[in-house]
Amino acid sequence: MDESAAPAPAPVPAPAPAPASEPSTATAPVAAAEPSPERERDAADRLSRIHGAGELHAVLLALLTAPGSKRALRAWQNETAATPRAESLRRHATSLSGAARLPWFELLLARMAAQPLAARQGLLLATRRVMGARGVARPIDRLHWLTMRRGLREVGRLAARPESHPEAPEWLESDVLCVAAYTAFLSRMVPGQMVDSPDGRAWYDIVMATWLPFAEIPEWRPPKAEAMVEALARMQTLSWMQRPVIVRNWVTTAISRSRGQRLGDLSADALRMTCGLLDSPSPPELARHYVTLPADAAR
Repeated sequence: MDESAAPAPAPVPAPAPAPASEPSTATAPVAAAEPSPERERDAADRLSRIHGAGELHAVLLALLTAPGSKRALRAWQNETAATPRAESLRRHATSLSGAARLPWFELLLARMAAQPLAARQGLLLATRRVMGARGVARPIDRLHWLTMRRGLREVGRLAARPESHPEAPEWLESDVLCVAAYTAFLSRMVPGQMVDSPDGRAWYDIVMATWLPFAEIPEWRPPKAEAMVEALARMQTLSWMQRPVIVRNWVTTAISRSRGQRLGDLSADALRMTCGLLDSPSPPELARHYVTLPADAAR
């Protein structure tokens, strides 16, 4: 694919038809209790030996399935019915701590990218069905979907615009408005421990105050899925100097609003996946949230 061309914004999974959506979990913590170190070591040992398309399919779906959702679990079971020992693989995936889930997701996704086209496309279709099973998409689902499409090489990288003033990057009003739209989307997950935390709006206001010299900041209003993807696509064309500035502002403000406590897994995952989508390195404060996988796991 020509990476200089600008493909259409990536579609975001629409919920599959359902009689009614499951009860909202917006006021409940997203992550379950952390597993024991022994279970996590066993899980890491098993996952490190997964390379086949069927097993990768089962584990990747398990890692993005909404916790506690009976509909999502049934959808996962339907999508993995042909995979031997799928339930055992799911138990290993759910034994990972919040600090380990996303690193393993990224590693196994890289392995899946080496599988035949039919296997990759099958995973994408299954992902849409599992995400849609609840009747409503979570904000983190949208990031998992975009990360999966990018990791499976379904979309190319957009060409970054040249920097006219290397020592003083140029911020256009349209740039700031896109940052505002995407920041409002992130505020549904950052900096709280749960979806739609009341602290999200305050985080948005503090983050966007940085951009007041460049544009009038719009009121906080989380965008619809299509507008979020368009804002992200615009930020992907910013220069290599500009994108880390945005990321660091998000992360440092989130940590400040956390009042010295560790970022929640939901917040950290949203920020880390966004770093990947922007081709921007994770700031050290965010990178420390996660485990470093052993070198032999990448083989």
